[in-house]
Amino acid sequence: MRISRYSQACMTIRAITIGIVIIGVGLLIYSLTLPYYKDTQKADELLSEAYSLDTEEYYAREAQLRTHKKEIMDLGAGLAIASGTLLLFLLTFKIKRGSDFKKLQTMDKVMVFLSSNLIWLLLIPGTSWYYTFRGRRGDYPPSADSIGIPIASETTFYLMLLIPLNLFLLLTTYKAKLPTSLLAISDKKGPAVTLTELFFGFWLVVNIVFMVTFILDGDHFSLFVNIFFTYMLLTLRAGQISRWRS
Repeated sequence: MRISRYSQACMTIRAITIGIVIIGVGLLIYSLTLPYYKDTQKADELLSEAYSLDTEEYYAREAQLRTHKKEIMDLGAGLAIASGTLLLFLLTFKIKRGSDFKKLQTMDKVMVFLSSNLIWLLLIPGTSWYYTFRGRRGDYPPSADSIGIPIASETTFYLMLLIPLNLFLLLTTYKAKLPTSLLAISDKKGPAVTLTELFFGFWLVVNIVFMVTFILDGDHFSLFVNIFFTYMLLTLRAGQISRWRS
């Protein structure tokens, strides 16, 4: 039986995704075998002197002593979560063949608003987890301010961002035809279609840049939220493009 190019592409995507999950988990496990510092005795001396050093001096001396354990741990976790989320997407939407991509549907307008706000709120526990995890791992000097300060300020910031988020959703769902095919292509050409593609293309690129940053930083919750909004941007794009489909 001849396998279509779409089916081969789908199988390749699944294989690559599973491979990246394995690499990420492998890096994470490997990082657990590494020590935090090259010289434990000097690291202990640095910790005992921490309160007499300013923050810049502490970080400079700590950077000379530490191994690449944290960087490998963050990268491994980032790769595992990003690829694991993508694999979950493929399984949830039952994408087994390449032709299944053409059958992917967007959410309706109510679900766009509801899911976007609920997923965005995951950044609040995510912020607490981010700083708590790194605090327990020893990323911050003993003399550093309480992690409660950045947690409180970032939580407030994310809550305030709900306003521009919903304004963005209102503008991009205006006259949008939802639900529709996620990979909708316009039957017409013209300035309006081109500008729409450029607009959503810009935000997708911005989103991908953030995704890479979150992977390198091992920002667990933000990665999941980021990947969800990749799907959401594709949904909003499809809703607008479907206006020019016959």
